[in-house]
Amino acid sequence: MKPHVRAAAAAVALAHSLGRPVTRVYEHETCACCRISASVRGDIVGGYDHISHCHVSGELPNLYHHGESSHLMLRPKGLGVYSGFDHDTSSYFSMKVTNGEAHMFDHKEDLYFAYSV
Repeated sequence: MKPHVRAAAAAVALAHSLGRPVTRVYEHETCACCRISASVRGDIVGGYDHISHCHVSGELPNLYHHGESSHLMLRPKGLGVYSGFDHDTSSYFSMKVTNGEAHMFDHKEDLYFAYSV
């Protein structure tokens, strides 16, 4: 997955799991703050990537990343667990959200990534 799409997916999962809007996420691997806002009401997602200047929207599990013009699947499985698929890069991923942290495994890259609010 592309780094900004991965961060957007983490922001949406964090907002969904925490039940409140997220205004930015911190990416632990790069020690950088990603300016991505996301909110989830029911299953309706609204988000904005302030770095890429684009929206991320949709209804869980089907999201659309407007900057990449591509679909992203983010399926809640309960208790902060998510599975997903990025259609742009044909990448599967899985994520676990606990205590304000999202831990993602990108299956295509075979790497873990961590984000926090």
